[in-house]
Amino acid sequence: MKNLKPVAALAALSTAFAPIVFASLAIAAEPTAAKPVLTCKIKTAEGLSYTVIKAGAGEKPGADARVEVNYSGRLASDGSEFDAGQGAKFKIGGVIPGFAQGLKLMQPGGKYRLCIPAALGYGAEGSGPIPANSDLVFEVELLSFTTPSPKPVIAPADRTCNQTTASGLGYAVMKAAQGRVATDADMALVDFSLFDAATGVVDQQRQWEKIPLAMATPMFAEALKLMPLGSTYRFCMPSSAATEAEPATNIIVTLIDLRPAPPAED
Repeated sequence: MKNLKPVAALAALSTAFAPIVFASLAIAAEPTAAKPVLTCKIKTAEGLSYTVIKAGAGEKPGADARVEVNYSGRLASDGSEFDAGQGAKFKIGGVIPGFAQGLKLMQPGGKYRLCIPAALGYGAEGSGPIPANSDLVFEVELLSFTTPSPKPVIAPADRTCNQTTASGLGYAVMKAAQGRVATDADMALVDFSLFDAATGVVDQQRQWEKIPLAMATPMFAEALKLMPLGSTYRFCMPSSAATEAEPATNIIVTLIDLRPAPPAED
């Protein structure tokens, strides 16, 4: 009977520890948090996939729109979040192609899941916490958007020049005047409109811009010296000065006033 004591003791010990063993098993068996859904149902011709979580209503934003959104971004590979924002505002043209394409599908109040392949994201270079060649998944809620007013367009008849200087600068007199012409000692006050020579779209407009001739580019200084005070001229950039990155740009200038240029700073 003495030999049974160790067995009885072992049985008692097992009974005593049973709650601890089973408790640990119960903890291990608790369900883990569900992984976020990282798939999309619809695929576009460009390679973006998306799912409509909640439909919106109204107009869709265009490529030049400024949007306000709530969003979160995850890596498709493991679901880890790399970015999120509430009430974020930005131009559609300033984001990665896949995100921009997705935003242009949406309407205010809508919420979409966007599955963006690496080719429409950050590509082979990656960015910050986003590794190279990473597919991305965004959940985006479009709160609102605004579209800028269309840019003015110069009529075709008012885009060209009919005279040329020895340097190749083209010009046309739109409004003649009898005032004095500028010198290098002057500061010109001008209104001007800078526009694309081919399309006529105005890229930039200024009023009462102060331009010391001594500090202007050689071509613009030459242009201003052609103009009598009070006149309006159109100037055309020589075609040889245009590049693919900087297409030909023309400018309409009104010479409002001429004043002594401020002294140059040492």
